[in-house]
Amino acid sequence: MKQSKESLEIGLIRARALEDLANTSDDEIRNEYREAGQDLAAVAKQTQNKLREVVAASMRAKLASAKAASKASAASQPVNPVRPAMERLKQLVAEAFQREPKIAMAFRDGKKQTDEDLATVYDDLVRMGVVKPEHHGR
Repeated sequence: MKQSKESLEIGLIRARALEDLANTSDDEIRNEYREAGQDLAAVAKQTQNKLREVVAASMRAKLASAKAASKASAASQPVNPVRPAMERLKQLVAEAFQREPKIAMAFRDGKKQTDEDLATVYDDLVRMGVVKPEHHGR
């Protein structure tokens, strides 16, 4: 994509300003703020708050991107429609939860999981790579 003349000029100005800032000592910066009548503690607090906002926004953007990529990846990975028999499926799911303590499943309102719920959990575990379909001895 071709950049406009204004965009290029803004980029050059920004680069020169950052270079100037990098070449300016902390004492010189403090003196500039003092000469301008600025409260150094207030400037430091404003800078800290702005940096936190920028970092938080960046983290939110990365999380949103990761969620989107995860959904796209899960959707693009087909699940083998041939599942093991329900008793074997239950056994594989139980083994996966025992073997991988970091994964968990919540029950809503204390209700028991249906066979379809367990089949969905099995599919999710296969997508995550926790259960390998070739290992369940079809």
